[in-house]
Amino acid sequence: MATEVKIQQLVHYLEHGKGRWWIGFSVILAATAFLVYMFLFRKEQNNFRGLTHQQGIEQAVIAREIVRGNGFSTKIFTPLAIYKVEKEKGKNAFSALMSGESAGDDSSIATEKPVPDLYHAPLWPWVNSLALGLGEKINNSFQWRKDEDGKPDFWVMQATEYFPVADRFIAFVSVVFFLLAVAVNYLIAARLFDNRLALIGVGILLICDHFWQFSFTGLPQMLMLFLFSVAVYFLVRAVAAKDEDKWTWPWFIGAGISFGLLGMTHGLTTWIFIGALVFTLIAFRPWGRDAAIMLVIFLAMMTPWMIRNYNICGDPLGLAGDARYFQIRGTESQIMRTLYLKDDTVDPLNFRAKIQSQFLAQMGGIFFYCGKIIVAPLFILALIQIFKRKDTALFRWGVLTMLMFAILGMCYFGFNDGAFQSNDLYILFIPIMTFYGLAVVLMMWSKLEIRLRIVNLTFLGLLFGLSAPSLINTFTDPSRMVVAFPPYAPGAISKMHDWFGEKDVICSDMPWAVAWYADRKSLWLPMTMSDFFELNDFRFNGRVTGLLLTPITGYKGLLDEISTPEFSEWAPFILRQPNARANFPLQATAVLPFSIRRTFPFILFADRDRWSERGD
Repeated sequence: MATEVKIQQLVHYLEHGKGRWWIGFSVILAATAFLVYMFLFRKEQNNFRGLTHQQGIEQAVIAREIVRGNGFSTKIFTPLAIYKVEKEKGKNAFSALMSGESAGDDSSIATEKPVPDLYHAPLWPWVNSLALGLGEKINNSFQWRKDEDGKPDFWVMQATEYFPVADRFIAFVSVVFFLLAVAVNYLIAARLFDNRLALIGVGILLICDHFWQFSFTGLPQMLMLFLFSVAVYFLVRAVAAKDEDKWTWPWFIGAGISFGLLGMTHGLTTWIFIGALVFTLIAFRPWGRDAAIMLVIFLAMMTPWMIRNYNICGDPLGLAGDARYFQIRGTESQIMRTLYLKDDTVDPLNFRAKIQSQFLAQMGGIFFYCGKIIVAPLFILALIQIFKRKDTALFRWGVLTMLMFAILGMCYFGFNDGAFQSNDLYILFIPIMTFYGLAVVLMMWSKLEIRLRIVNLTFLGLLFGLSAPSLINTFTDPSRMVVAFPPYAPGAISKMHDWFGEKDVICSDMPWAVAWYADRKSLWLPMTMSDFFELNDFRFNGRVTGLLLTPITGYKGLLDEISTPEFSEWAPFILRQPNARANFPLQATAVLPFSIRRTFPFILFADRDRWSERGD
């Protein structure tokens, strides 16, 4: 009899007590472990094919330089960066920056010196440098990766690898921050709603393929998601403290620190912080106190980095501020590859037209930007829903305010081409929008008063099923390329590490891949041939010894795509015309050992034959 009672108590505990929560938690934990294995470590499906985004790879280059003790520096040279440094510091300033001498010296360039990066925010590369540095130390101890001479080398690519192991380290760090963000969002949902809704929402977030794919780009979005989630948690606690007539300022100190770290990860998130300030000014009393606390902390954290940028190039935003001219002065590629940027004032009406077009385009893709989670866009219905809890009702307006300013910032700076955007801030709002949208759906469903458990479970399964097609499609797709598109070819590009030396500079339309996979300095292909000659002759003193053209230009589908101003002067090289090398200093040519459909998209021009094996 005692045994039967214990069994009944156990069943009751599992169905209605805390055991129900532990069952849900265990299922989510097991599903998470399975997804991490399938995405990162199961090689048969090629779900992970190396870092996929240009700016993600650029930040990986910076992280490696930090590991090497070179500080926040890069091996990628941008014509616009050279122009801004010389405009602020005078002639020969860029050469002096590299050589460590004063701008007045007319000395030859010494490319051994690290060149500071002026585009990216600092936090994500610093975080990645910790992971990469740890990996390097572990490898030095256990020597599980060695070079051809048998020396431990964490960075070397093995013959059986399609991309370096450092790519997997960076992706794993992103996945960790994603999972930490999910945990924080569980706490947020449990406080705003209840544990049941929080568990359901967390399950939906984990099967959202959008988060997993962003983790593999190398972009800082998962770190941003974690920091924003922490900031939201502090704001939620502040709203609750306000309703309970308790002190709110300690929570705003935490929110200010979180927003400061967020700004140090991606400057565009400053727009979200402005939205948080506006919400705080309206919702909290005494008027302005809590907003001032956040503002002071945020500025204290951001100012040193802005001063650093100003001291180098005269612009506190570095190159990132010039990205606002996207679609006004061309693509971001055109802007960054321009050696002499026009100083004429841009008509504000151009920005108005850009913001309008960007807004319409972004709203057209809002379902994709919400991670294809069916309930996330229903956040808009939460604005007219009646919530019993005052803090839940009030905070939705804070979410709306931050989202509106985020959209304004994204429209002002714009999105580049591609599915996963470096300026994507929508991804930060997916969890909180999902919880509010899910709350609306569950409250509407509860009004039907359906008592059959199987029907209720089927309804929940439907919510999961409608949010999971992208993830299912990822796992059921036929086998794909083993490297990421456009495509990158780490194995082929890495061979240039042996062909070129530390002082050489390789010009390329894909300089981030050259700098990361070949570990060589690379100049982003200038807009014009005359700019190329000027840079080679007067900035690099003839050290540009290679020109690598890749699928970035080689896969242009039509002749008129190549004839656009962006690539028109390089069309003979892109089209592989025999007369392209006439009067060009790089006469030797080679095809990198990588081909698709009998095409050879990686063409290398060099000052001499650097690739043939020699008996000496």
